[in-house]
Amino acid sequence: MLRKIQLLLFFIVVTSVVTTGLVAAYFMNAYSNEMNRNLLISANKLFDMELEDGKDFEEATKTCQRVFSESGRAVRMTIVALDGTVIYDSNEDFFQMDNHADREEIAQAIKSRGSAFKIRFSNTLGVQTLYLARYHETENLVVRTSIPMLAYKDRMVQMRGSLFAIMLTALILYSYLGYHFARKWTRPLIELKNSTEMYKRSNYFPRIQNLSDDEVGILTAAFNNMADDIETKLRDLEAQNRKLAQLEEMRAEFVANVSHELKTPLTSIRGFIDTLRNTKIDDMAVAERFLEIIDIEAERLHQLINDILQLSEIETTGKGDEETTVFNLEILVEDVVSELKDTASHKNTSIMVETPENLPVLADPYRIRQILVNLLDNAIKYGKEDGQVRVLLKREPDRFVSIEVTDDGDGIGTEHLERVFERFYRVDKSRSREVGGTGLGLSIVKHIAQLYEGSVSVKSRQGAGATFTVHLKIAEDLV
Repeated sequence: MLRKIQLLLFFIVVTSVVTTGLVAAYFMNAYSNEMNRNLLISANKLFDMELEDGKDFEEATKTCQRVFSESGRAVRMTIVALDGTVIYDSNEDFFQMDNHADREEIAQAIKSRGSAFKIRFSNTLGVQTLYLARYHETENLVVRTSIPMLAYKDRMVQMRGSLFAIMLTALILYSYLGYHFARKWTRPLIELKNSTEMYKRSNYFPRIQNLSDDEVGILTAAFNNMADDIETKLRDLEAQNRKLAQLEEMRAEFVANVSHELKTPLTSIRGFIDTLRNTKIDDMAVAERFLEIIDIEAERLHQLINDILQLSEIETTGKGDEETTVFNLEILVEDVVSELKDTASHKNTSIMVETPENLPVLADPYRIRQILVNLLDNAIKYGKEDGQVRVLLKREPDRFVSIEVTDDGDGIGTEHLERVFERFYRVDKSRSREVGGTGLGLSIVKHIAQLYEGSVSVKSRQGAGATFTVHLKIAEDLV
């Protein structure tokens, strides 16, 4: 690649130098021609001024030659009648000169009654000559001025030689600079290639050092940024893979727990059905007891399946997918308390509610009801006989609302506090099964809280009841 860039730069340098030389030569030639033309025009004007001062052709011509010879210019003046006869010539014996009617510049000046430039070979002088023929209206003749191109050509040769020397020097200098610049420019590219080889081997640590702010520097910085991004994304992928592995482990554990939870009531139901089918039971009280157990296990199975479906629905619901509406949280709490009145009356449990007079919230009432039902149902089931359940609603900063539910039960050991919101986790498995718990209620509460950018927590100590707190970002009047 370095060789290609060097050849490309050399080609560009050669092309640029040659093109510059050709353009310079063209403009030098054009400039010199223009200078020569202006010289002849000036000589004509000076000739006219001398005639106006009363001088004859010879005196006027000599004055012009003297003035321009001082600047190193040899000007020839020729006076020609309209029929082509040479009346006067500053350099030659005009009596011996041919008729000039066929000279192109003179013919054009006579025809146009104006001026005409012409570069041609002079038969008289034997050299290439630049002519200016101008019709003189006052004298009714043609005044022709001319300068030989030989001296001009000599100067052009000298200038072209100098130009060629400059071009050659520039070519050598620029080629040398191009070679070193090519090495400088390609060094980061070579490092890029080497780094790419290392990246292919999953080694993303090396970074390319380039402090320039040109395109190569920008490319190097972009490459380093790309390496940083790839490394970051790989770390993210590794973290996601670990998370997926954890989720897979949780899924396997969940399936195992569901299988176990379903198997237990199904086994019980199947056993009692087989007993009723295959055994002659004369005592109707025993048969009724068997049927009651089957009904209890069927209800437990129904509850378990219902909780699993609810949890699955909540987990697959994204934030913003809920059907939200504005409602008064105090009224919803009163409805739930009324709904659980029969359950509470079986244990003679009273429910005390403390709430602001007006607490409007923006949420899905069904989801908030699920939180309240699960928390209150747990508090009633695990509270004491003739006990009390306390519900406290509070408005908090940043649109948060807290729901606290406190019972006066046996409490929860500190070793269980971190896991009570896990699926199927039971502090006292025997008692949980006795009161009909599925082990999913608190997990449902946690996942609903997460839908509303909230959190759940529990405070408890053995023998002193438990307080479950849910924080939800749903306060409507603080939006």
